[in-house]
Amino acid sequence: MRKQLLVVGIAAAVLIPSFAMAQQTCEQRSTNRAVGTVGGAVLGALLGSAVAGHGHKGDGAIVGGVGGAVVGNQLSKGDKDCQHAYGYYDSNSQWHANSVARSDANGYYDRDGNWIDGAPNGYYDRSGRWIASNTTASAAGYYDSDGHWIPSSANGYYETDGRWVAGTAPGHYENGRWVAGMTTGRYDRDGQWVSGEAGGHRDANGIWIADAQTGYYDSNGRWRAGAAQGYYDSDGRWIAMAPSTVTYGSNGYRQHTTDINGRIAGIYQHVDQDRRAGRLTRYQARSATRTLDSIRRDEAYAMRDGRLDQREEAMLTSRLDRLSAQIHYDHND
Repeated sequence: MRKQLLVVGIAAAVLIPSFAMAQQTCEQRSTNRAVGTVGGAVLGALLGSAVAGHGHKGDGAIVGGVGGAVVGNQLSKGDKDCQHAYGYYDSNSQWHANSVARSDANGYYDRDGNWIDGAPNGYYDRSGRWIASNTTASAAGYYDSDGHWIPSSANGYYETDGRWVAGTAPGHYENGRWVAGMTTGRYDRDGQWVSGEAGGHRDANGIWIADAQTGYYDSNGRWRAGAAQGYYDSDGRWIAMAPSTVTYGSNGYRQHTTDINGRIAGIYQHVDQDRRAGRLTRYQARSATRTLDSIRRDEAYAMRDGRLDQREEAMLTSRLDRLSAQIHYDHND
């Protein structure tokens, strides 16, 4: 009978509610194992008592509770916790670094508190939407001098002690050559690197907003002057970011289309850079360009009345996502 009850207790623990493994931030993660243990014990005790035969209710509750606690503790343990996290994004899309050994880190928490396997490779736009990057995983971030992993796209991050470190970058260009290594600073209008605190400010909500950049260095180390929005990956490759000045009126229609246009322009730029660097063949580049031309024509047609509804935007975004995935595949083929 006791053996049967133990089996029942363990089986009951499998039904532990998902809240026991829910994760919002690293701070909250430390309480989850306790929640999992208690939740497993309670559920196991209740189910063990319910299925035990007459006269064995007490034994059923005890054995079921023990079995549920054990399994609940192990289920909530896992490897999706702060001991295995590169860090996490808060609800404002700001990166919080974490102190874990490089061999232990295997994921991170997104701005919604969801666990994502692997290191972040992309950025959040101002509307809070995640935009995946086509850069290589190895160049998606870097370790600072204290061993904290920082996404290349982050224009700053929170230290483990809560201190904000503004204007960080994985390196900089010096006389047209990429110099890797964590640094802070900015480029002047002539492309000269100025070491020190990067330009920027905090908005009314206390969120760090980096100043617009005066240009960028392309994959050949040439300075391209002009307003630019983006970041360098750890290999010194410029990753263009789509402007995110999207607003919706009370009727749900889009008032500005700069992020779609900006993303199209950014992909055109990436295709050209990849072709020049030999990462894409001429055929692959032509194919990608033809697809972009088609998307741009369809976007212009959809905008004939001066606006995009949400269905049209979703369709265009999906096509751009598929094209980006194809370029990434071709790049690594």
